[in-house]
Amino acid sequence: MSSDAERESRSLSSQGASLTSEPSEHASNPANSLAGRRVAICEDEGITQMQLRRILTRAGARVVGIAGDGQSGLETVLRERPDVVLMDIKMPVMDGLEAARQIMAAYPVCIVMLTAYATEEYQREAEALGASGYIVKPITAQTLLPQVQEALERFAERGE
Repeated sequence: MSSDAERESRSLSSQGASLTSEPSEHASNPANSLAGRRVAICEDEGITQMQLRRILTRAGARVVGIAGDGQSGLETVLRERPDVVLMDIKMPVMDGLEAARQIMAAYPVCIVMLTAYATEEYQREAEALGASGYIVKPITAQTLLPQVQEALERFAERGE
């Protein structure tokens, strides 16, 4: 990984639910697998938006939209049709779980939920609505990239 990515060294807590996993060894260089992928970021915190954009673009992904609330996120995803959606749970206007539910009904896509709340209730709800991943903040390149790759693999295995 680049020294810039290494400088982003805040830790990511993780829970043992089925959507949350430690980076696997087969995802040894997940940045390469994100090259060319189209990603939408739905996150209400500006600093986190910038951090996610930086990590993803350095990994070769193309950020096709950034939304600061759930309603805008829903509209962005349905308009842009990305390969991956990073969706915060707690957002204004419409929360991320409801936005994800509506997105999955209209356009099944790999959704990775992002949250500062590591509750089993949120994890169960995210899994029930079809999210492919669940990441607890804070987020670093070393934790985000492998977990997004694993979410993409999980989504592909479901055949959607």
